[in-house]
Amino acid sequence: MHAFILMEIITRYNPSLSNRIYSTRTWCKFGKYTLLLLPCLSSSYITFATIDRYFASSLNQTLRKCSNLKVSRMIVCAIFMIWLLFGLHIPIAYDYSPEKNECIVQTHSATIFNIIDGFFFSLFNGVIVPFLLSLFGLLIFLNIRISRRRVHNQAENIIHQTSVVVSRQNTHMITMLLVQVSLTVLLNAPLMIIYLFGFFSKLSHNSLSFLLYIIFSYVARWFYYMNYCKTFYLNTLTSEFFRHSLRTQCINFIHHHQISIISRPIFPINTNTR
Repeated sequence: MHAFILMEIITRYNPSLSNRIYSTRTWCKFGKYTLLLLPCLSSSYITFATIDRYFASSLNQTLRKCSNLKVSRMIVCAIFMIWLLFGLHIPIAYDYSPEKNECIVQTHSATIFNIIDGFFFSLFNGVIVPFLLSLFGLLIFLNIRISRRRVHNQAENIIHQTSVVVSRQNTHMITMLLVQVSLTVLLNAPLMIIYLFGFFSKLSHNSLSFLLYIIFSYVARWFYYMNYCKTFYLNTLTSEFFRHSLRTQCINFIHHHQISIISRPIFPINTNTR
């Protein structure tokens, strides 16, 4: 997804390169297919991660059992296959039209595809996903408050001390996830709201209204792009455990390559003696 964002930035400032890329059948079919697939996968995975953390923080033992590696692997693969198959209509039905100089649907049912690729995409990423993220984020917060209140009210013993340790191990992940959920909703919503507004209402011909619409659309689009670049920086800022792990990995990587460079001779030694 970062490669597509970088390409979008480059083509914004280089119109000739934009025409070379977007005026091809390859981009029309597989570029648009990937731009539908990747955002929907990203939204689905962060939603699933939020639901998984809700199960992990629940006081119900049955719900906690649902949060395990085996179930997670199955759901991750299932989500990937569902979106992979869902977007196959794009390389099948879409094609580049030299006459109109744009990528259009080549079948007679163009309205259905416009609803799927426009309305449903915006509805899913702009309404359904933010609603689920907000709902389960609030439930996670309530579960943590109830769990801490119960631990403080009960007498300390080995079982309770163990539960506190487990809770502390999950604190870093839950904190990072809740911050990501909040920013995902804030960064995703503006573009989707503007798109749905343009879909349901006719744009005004008033010059001021149209200018404001263009400005807000431009800002909302960059907010939408920032949504897919935030994860690393958020993890670095919100989790001491993540920073420590990243620092350790970098030190180990540098140390490993220093050893390999030192152990490798700069000049080959000729062992053949006459």
